[in-house]
Amino acid sequence: MPEDELISKRELLRTARISYGTLYRWKRMNLIPESWFIHKSTHTGQETFFPRERMLARVGRIQELKGELTPQQLSEIFSPNVKSFRIPLEDFVRLQLVAKLSVTAFSSVFPSKKELCFDDVFSMYVVDHLMRLSGIYLEDAKQVIRMLDRYLASRGSKEFQLILMRKMGIPFTLLVRGEDEILLEENTEIVACANLSEFEEALKDRLIA
Repeated sequence: MPEDELISKRELLRTARISYGTLYRWKRMNLIPESWFIHKSTHTGQETFFPRERMLARVGRIQELKGELTPQQLSEIFSPNVKSFRIPLEDFVRLQLVAKLSVTAFSSVFPSKKELCFDDVFSMYVVDHLMRLSGIYLEDAKQVIRMLDRYLASRGSKEFQLILMRKMGIPFTLLVRGEDEILLEENTEIVACANLSEFEEALKDRLIA
């Protein structure tokens, strides 16, 4: 890794305004990967470096979230296995990762759900982007959320394309694997598409960036 992509521990502590103890407490909590601690020999002896951009972004994200989440929630959100992630709905709303209308759509489908798992957050993240980028309606969003709930409960993989279509004003959704051609009936239009695996990676990046 080129030297200009690294930041020394001393510079990191000064730039991020954190203490040595804080840095290593975050390491023990698995908020910062062990692999990011890079030990190199210098003219003053052995020193620790980090990947500059990723480390500064991670520290900034931790500082942003630590007032909103418990230490356990922080550990889960930065874990490579986000399947263990749990967060109260009201805490998730405060993170402002999605618009209020996406939360409204989810709560309309699941009015009694007050604690979210990763797949719940994922559903809101998908419909949030579809509403902003494709202009889908609230009822469309609710249908996508129902579809994802049924699908995600029984499948471990997200290697599907989600396709929202509308025929004579009535919305319906499909999950398609691969690149097969889709032939539509007359008066049927594709309203929005989403590559679920790409959305999953984007959400993970947003959570732990």
